[in-house]
Amino acid sequence: MALVDLNDLLISQVRQAADIVEFISQVTPLKQAGKSYKGLCPFHREKTPSFTVDRGKGLFYCFGCGTGGDVFKFLALTERFTFPEAVEHVAARVGITLPRKRRTSRDTDKDDLLEVIDDASEAFHQALMWGDNAAQQYLRERNVPKEIIDKYGFGYAPDSWDYILRRFGQKHGEEKLEKAGLITPRKEKTGFYDRFRNRLMIPIHSETGALVGFGGRSLDASEPKYLNSPESEVFNKSRLLYNLHRSKDAMRRIDRAILVEGYFDAIAIDHAGVPGVVASMGTSLTAGQASLLRRFTRRVVIAYDGDEAGRNATLRAAPVLLAAGHDVAALDLMGEKDPDSLIQKHGVDRFLELLGNASDIFTFALKQWATDINQLSGREKSERVDRFVDLLNAVNDLVVRNDAAQRIADALRLDFDSVWSRVKGKAQASIAERQVSAPAASGEKTILIAAIQGRLPEGTIPRLKDDFFADPACKTLFSIIKTDLAAGNPIDFAEVQTHLRGEAELTLLSELTLSEDVDERVIQTLDEYLRPMERQAIERRKLEIQHEFAEAAKRGDDERIGELDAEKQRLSTRADQLDAQKPHIETSVLNTLK
Repeated sequence: MALVDLNDLLISQVRQAADIVEFISQVTPLKQAGKSYKGLCPFHREKTPSFTVDRGKGLFYCFGCGTGGDVFKFLALTERFTFPEAVEHVAARVGITLPRKRRTSRDTDKDDLLEVIDDASEAFHQALMWGDNAAQQYLRERNVPKEIIDKYGFGYAPDSWDYILRRFGQKHGEEKLEKAGLITPRKEKTGFYDRFRNRLMIPIHSETGALVGFGGRSLDASEPKYLNSPESEVFNKSRLLYNLHRSKDAMRRIDRAILVEGYFDAIAIDHAGVPGVVASMGTSLTAGQASLLRRFTRRVVIAYDGDEAGRNATLRAAPVLLAAGHDVAALDLMGEKDPDSLIQKHGVDRFLELLGNASDIFTFALKQWATDINQLSGREKSERVDRFVDLLNAVNDLVVRNDAAQRIADALRLDFDSVWSRVKGKAQASIAERQVSAPAASGEKTILIAAIQGRLPEGTIPRLKDDFFADPACKTLFSIIKTDLAAGNPIDFAEVQTHLRGEAELTLLSELTLSEDVDERVIQTLDEYLRPMERQAIERRKLEIQHEFAEAAKRGDDERIGELDAEKQRLSTRADQLDAQKPHIETSVLNTLK
């Protein structure tokens, strides 16, 4: 599609002109249910409709898989449109003509890099077909058939200092080849040499399917074993997952991802017909990768290598996934080296059997850390509890976290409070430091739902402040609607959407606005949600004051030190007042469950 010159006003006009029910009905049937419409979610399998669409607000949300947004987001998910393409598509359908814009130099540079990488991929694939080389020998040893070689675009970087440089130096120029991560400047003299030499080349794609870089597997025992393309305009390793472009649709459909360590594990599983597999490319899983996965599924099964290093890597990746809001399980390979070896030796049916028996991450962790309980001293048990703390603190659901802590206490033969106190202590120490792309706390959501529905008790709105919201999306949404709330004006949802910038914010808006009416009993006890939010905001601010105090002391700024000390005293007084009031909602919930 042609480039269009978009601005907030135009986007808002197109969004308001679109009948979201009409667009979505072309994909999944909808039936009217009161003021909204409901149907089976097109993004995951379900028997009972949990997918809700509101024509007036122009939003959809699935209460089963957590996918939500506006008409543009729906088209991006179902038609694989980029955001500008979705806007242009809707505009054409509703009869709005969009102005065109001239391509920027950055657009051109990015397209040029993608062209360079495409050319290099073809050159590497051609080199693989030339004679009997090291890459072909390696693939034969791993029993990789030609079908897989062609399907996944394998190539060979010859054992040469200038294969790519000679092939494309004149066509693309050294500067573009360097920006694409294909050549490297010489340290001792002028000129460049190829970055990849004597390596099996595995193309890496973005989630949209664009070829953005390579993973090069060493063929002569040189280090590193795997060499990836360097960071560039198009290659950001912390935001890429190998095979995502092939697996994302299946992830949405079955609401599950299989996460493996290496390229060959992902290829073996994918080629065997098991859907939804991605690889973290041998690096430590990042929060960005976990957040990227969360766009397509809430359930992740980790299938890392079966040795001790693989098990440890599983338990390092799990907190990152839990913090992003995933349900996490882990696969026991029953002594096999990795998924690739398992499938080659025993076939895909054996892998599917183990996949079906994957245990939740806390069961997996207990098998690793609590099997020799009879031989542990008190200090060793204490050390084992510390291992579980990061896992527990990454869980956002209080009930799930409480249940897991109880299981850990039982396994280590400890009382619950000894484990729970360690968890709470670690959480309080890091409350201001953790920046997690996790779902909003239930209390923050409840407050916002009541606000959107115009049902906040008198006196609540003046008390609410931006800083009470720890979740970034909740904080942004409140900052947008607070003026209308204070003035008693109805919320203009089209205007709100214009101010949203992140996908998480749009999804949150969809969830909150399409939620059922808050129960009247909850409305009457909203202070039980508000008080913990204010209390936690105080603790966050007090930690910030500590850092500011240290900086002021370094500068010798006595006036600022006095101001900070006075603010800390005011906060402590307010905290004491809150603590003297009724128990927090979390305690009430736990007492109800007992």
